[in-house]
Amino acid sequence: MNPVETLKSLESAMNPVETLKSLEPAFIEAGNLALRMQKGMEHRNKFNTGYNVVDIVTEADLAVQEFLLEAISKTDLVNCRLMAEEKTPSVKKFNEQGKYYLAIDPIDGTAIYAKGGNYFSVIVSLHDGKNNLYTFIHFPAFNWTHRIVNGKYSVEGKMPDFILSPEYKNSIIFWIGNPEETIPELFYELKNKGISFIKIDQDVGSITSFACERVAGIYKENINVYDGMAEFDIAIAKGWKTYSAGLDGNLDLSNIKTREWDLYYPGYYLALTN
Repeated sequence: MNPVETLKSLESAMNPVETLKSLEPAFIEAGNLALRMQKGMEHRNKFNTGYNVVDIVTEADLAVQEFLLEAISKTDLVNCRLMAEEKTPSVKKFNEQGKYYLAIDPIDGTAIYAKGGNYFSVIVSLHDGKNNLYTFIHFPAFNWTHRIVNGKYSVEGKMPDFILSPEYKNSIIFWIGNPEETIPELFYELKNKGISFIKIDQDVGSITSFACERVAGIYKENINVYDGMAEFDIAIAKGWKTYSAGLDGNLDLSNIKTREWDLYYPGYYLALTN
C-alpha cells in the first residue's frame, strides 16, 4: 500500500470525535497546568500589532500547548491537519495534508491570564473543512466547561458570577475590524433597532459574555482559526441568529490564509444571542 492509500485507510478508520472525547481529562489537566503556572508568570510580546489579544504570549501558553499536543499525538488524531497557536516541538508530528482540521488554543485570553485574571480557557476544536464536529472550551479557574459535539451543546459546572457595564446588554462586541464598513446594511439595520457595536474592553472575555447572554451579540472579521469560531459554534448549536460570509459567499472553513500573527478564515460572522 502506497503512502496515499495508507493515509486514506487511516482516515477512514478514525473516529476523531470519540478520540477527542476520550482525551478530555487531559484537556482539563492542561487547564490545571495553566492555573499552577499563572502566579508570577511573566509575559512578552510575540508580535507588535498593538492588540494585546494577539501580541502577548507567556511560557504557560507554550507549556500548555505542548502538554496538549503530547497527549493528542499519541492517538490517531496525529493524522489531522493541526492548527496550533504556538510554535512548539510537537506541532511537527501532525499531518499537514490531513482530512480533519484540529485547532488548539492552549490559553484563550492570554492578556487576561497574564494580568492574573480568571476568564481564560483551553480550547480544542475539530472540523472537516465544512462543518464543525467538536468544540471543547474549559475555564479551569471555574471548572466550567462548554462542549459541542456534532451540533449538540452542553455545559458543565456553574456559570461564574460577573458584572458588565449595562451598555453591553444591547451591544454587539468585537475586537478587531470595522463592521460599519464591512457590513453597512446590517450595521445600520441593527443600529435602528437600538443595538450598538462596541469594541470590547473588559476582563471577562467574549466567550463568557456571549455564552452567558450578557451581550446582544458578537462580530468577528477575518477570524483566527484557533479560537475565533467558538462563539459561532455556540450560536449555531443553540439555534441563535447568525450572519456570515467569506470571500466568495459562504464562510469557507477550508480556505485558510496567513497573516503576520496567525492563520485566519477570510470573511466575517455576526451572531446574536437571541
